[in-house]
Amino acid sequence: MLSDVSLQNPTIRRMILLQVGITVGLAVISGVISGQHGAISAVLGGLTNVFASLIYVFVANLGLRKANSTSNSGLWALLRAELVKLAFIGTQLAVVVKTYEQVVFPALLAAFVVTLLAWRVTLLGQGMKSSAPPAGSDGDVKPQ
Repeated sequence: MLSDVSLQNPTIRRMILLQVGITVGLAVISGVISGQHGAISAVLGGLTNVFASLIYVFVANLGLRKANSTSNSGLWALLRAELVKLAFIGTQLAVVVKTYEQVVFPALLAAFVVTLLAWRVTLLGQGMKSSAPPAGSDGDVKPQ
């Protein structure tokens, strides 16, 4: 799994598409409730995590390539990617709040939090699939 952090990974693509779908859905709901500025705020909150996820994949992929070529642990590459992602999120949210005067905070935060959780839930679901026993087995290990 460490070496498979790229946009070719179906789990990564699923996570990003889920984040985009949630962003669009919450933008529509926020637009109905709060008007144009609510929809824009939800889009900005959701896209913060979409772009942060893309940056994470890019930085992790670069770091893992370097780690593979030098026989270093890929864990540092993933940690570095996560730190870059967090810095990007903080910077982007600060820029949005500072520059967009009509921001609707509930819409912004709802889209931000739900898309952030979508990343974790998709990873959790993937982890549960990979640890599940094969189909047709009862999960018991039989001695040989």
